[in-house]
Parts: sequence; C-alpha cells; structure tokens
Amino acid sequence: MNNAIGNSMYVVIAGAGHVGAHIAEALLEQGHSVAVIESDMKRFENIEAMDVLAIHGNAASPKNLADAGINSANMLVAVTGSDETNIIACVIGKSKGCKTIARLRSPDYLREGVGTGNLDVFGMDLVVSPDVVTANHISRSLLLPSLVESGELSEGQSLIIELRLSEGNPTLRRMLGSIQLPPGAIICSVSRNGQLLLPERVGPLELGDRIILVLDSRMLVANVETAFGVTKGGGTAVGGRLETGIDKIVIVGATKTGIQVAKKLENEKAMIVMDTNTERCQHARDVLEKAIVIHGDATDSALFIDEGLGDASVLVATTKNTDFNMLSCLLAKKRGVTRTMAIVDEPELKLLFEQIGVDMAVSPRMMTVDFILQNILGKQISSTQTTLHGSGITVLEVLVKDTLWMVGKEFGNIKFPRGAFVGSVIRGGKAIKPTRFDTIMPGDRIIMMAPQDSLHKVEKLFSYHSGTWRFR
Repeated sequence: MNNAIGNSMYVVIAGAGHVGAHIAEALLEQGHSVAVIESDMKRFENIEAMDVLAIHGNAASPKNLADAGINSANMLVAVTGSDETNIIACVIGKSKGCKTIARLRSPDYLREGVGTGNLDVFGMDLVVSPDVVTANHISRSLLLPSLVESGELSEGQSLIIELRLSEGNPTLRRMLGSIQLPPGAIICSVSRNGQLLLPERVGPLELGDRIILVLDSRMLVANVETAFGVTKGGGTAVGGRLETGIDKIVIVGATKTGIQVAKKLENEKAMIVMDTNTERCQHARDVLEKAIVIHGDATDSALFIDEGLGDASVLVATTKNTDFNMLSCLLAKKRGVTRTMAIVDEPELKLLFEQIGVDMAVSPRMMTVDFILQNILGKQISSTQTTLHGSGITVLEVLVKDTLWMVGKEFGNIKFPRGAFVGSVIRGGKAIKPTRFDTIMPGDRIIMMAPQDSLHKVEKLFSYHSGTWRFR
C-alpha cells in the first residue's frame, strides 16, 4: 500500500451528493484517481458519467469499500448524508492506513464549540461541520464591518478583503494613487459593475466600486478603513449623517449556524435571535448567555417595528428555507437595516441573491467543498473560500515549492490563463506587488485572481509540474 502523497493520489469518496461530486470533479481535474461510492441510483448514474470508479451501494460496507480500492487508497473522504455511515466508513478506512476526512452534522459527535478538527476515537484525521465552517465565515465578516468579504491567507497570517464604496464616501472620484495606504496593504484590483480592473486601469473611484486588497496583517484593517474614509467604529459618512457600524445584529433562524454565530459574537455585539419555532427559541435561550431571543416571524412588519429591529446594523438569515432567507433580507433592507446576509441552499443562487440586493450570500455546501479540498491538497493550491461579489472571481493562494517548474523565472515570462492575474505576493510574511521583472522564489505565496472558467487552468499551471501535494 502506498500512502505517500506525491504527484497523484488515489482517493475514495463516500457519497456523490453536491459536495462529493464537486470534490471528485476537482480531484480529477488535478490529475488524481478517484473512486466514488453512492447508494442513490440517480446520483450513482450521474457519477458514472465521470471518469471515476463508481460503486453502487452502502459506503459503510466493507465489501463496497474494498471494491472501491480502499486497500490501496491514500485517502477516504466520507460525505454521505448520514453521520453514522461517514463514521463507519472512516473507521474502516483508517484500519487500512488511509488518511480520513468526514463531514459530520450532528453536534452529538462534535466537541463543544469545535466543528473543524480531528476525532481520533472514530478514526478520523479531519472532521468538518458545515454549520461551524459557515458560522466562522459569517462571524469573521461581521467583525470586519466595512468589508463585503474577507478570507485568510498565508495560513492565517495575512488577509484578503473586499471593501465597497458607498454613497458619500470621501474617496469617490479620487484616483487610487492618491490614497495613502499603510505599509503591508496592497490593492490587487477593483471590481466595477461586474468587471475586474487592474489598479492602473481604474481611473477615478466610483460609487459601488469594490476594492480588493491583500493585507499582511489583520491589524491593518482599521488603517485601511481610515484610508478609505471609514470611521473607527466601522461607519461611513452617508449623505451628511454617520452610519455607526455594527452594533446590533439580528439572526433570523435559531439554527445550528445561527446559534454558533450568536455564541461567537454575543460578548462583543448586541445579538438578537428570531425564530418562529417555540422549541428552537427555548433551546437558543438555554445555550446563549447574553443574546435576546424573540419568538416571531422576521417578515412580520408590525413585529419588526415593535421590537425596534429597523435600527439593526446587520440582519443574517440562517434558516433552512432559502426563499424565506431572501425575503427576510429584502424586507429588512426596506425597513432600515443597513446590511444583510443570507444562507442559500443551492450554490448557484449565491450570485442571484447578491444581484437582487442581498449584500452577502453564503453557501454551506460550497464552503464545505472548499474547506475539504484545502485539506486534501494542502496549501500548494488553496482557495480563500471567497467568490468576490459580482465578478465571479476566485482568489487562489499558491505556495511555491523549490520543485515548482517556474522557480527562478520572471513573472512577465509566465503565460497565465486568460483573465487570470497575480494580485500580490506574500514574501517573508510581507505583502508586495510584483513587477513583470521580479523573480519567482521558493516560499513565495502567490495570490492569484481568476474567473471561474480559468480557475482549473491556473491550478494545473501550478500543480502538474511540482509533485508537492501534502495532507495538512
């Protein structure tokens, strides 16, 4: 059995739902071999059309796992709809020497407050809870009030952020070059009306522009906010009045994700949790210490006014009903709430939600896919789990190993796929903007920006010649 992860891995995936199918597709495009076990006939037929070894049956069956090649596999990824099936599959996989990753939804199997880690007792090297991964992303965005999106780079040491210019912002109509940024803050690009512009081609800043920056320290966020006319409290001058930043947050839905967000922030923000279900409300009251829990419908205009929710800074809709989440956000906007976020069931709806007025839409499925892929492929190719609003651009962080074929070459001599470009480079812990004459060096973390149709070409450009995959 070969468990060393080199140029090509053999990965067994248990479950061919949205998450399993996307992971299989991504691994195939990276040149890895994949087997998939699926019990549902329709999903099985869909996965059969891919270049995988498809096994129809229960993923917890030792025979099915053996037929899938578990004895020679490098890794098992268990993402069926059953936590118990995922656990059993991992126990069997671990006994065969595989690295194991499992998606678990039930809090009964997760340590308090932990949804990403390992559970050695069940033979799992990595456990991912979609609710916790999603809650972490939402909480991080809420703690950076002026930002539309944010994501960690350089294993948490650096940050990529997207900042939107609203009405009355003092930097409107100014040139980017006139804005004094702190050292360590690099402007990668500007998204304008769905088009991504290089900094040198932006011209005067316009209403709605989204500035995409890389910061070599989270501590620089406040300085960047100040540079772009955002107050220390996160507010921006709008039409002569001051928006006060994030003070009150309304969570619609006492779901696992909603409660996780409230738990993380209730000691720092005024948190209100709303739900139409009496039992869920009582559970929220039992587990939350400071948050206010309201039994009611967020779309009820009278209740919204009576509870004074119109002055909330943010409303986050986390229910399992995507349509209700959208309606809650749109009505909240009309009632005075400054910013809205919504969880969407189908990843394809994310862009639609943002186009019709929801400030940020989050897909737990795609966040789970991204998180698992990062941990399968390590940090050579890793996505920040952020698709930049309106532009369909994905940010990739590429760790340059000394075996990479482009080491020693100048950036200007590398033919990047159409639409993809280097936003910045993190070198020695510092963010820099490379010129076409700068040389690519081992240890560089290249921050690539690529549209969806060029994403896999970028990954292949960096991965096929290096042989540096590792399991984190």
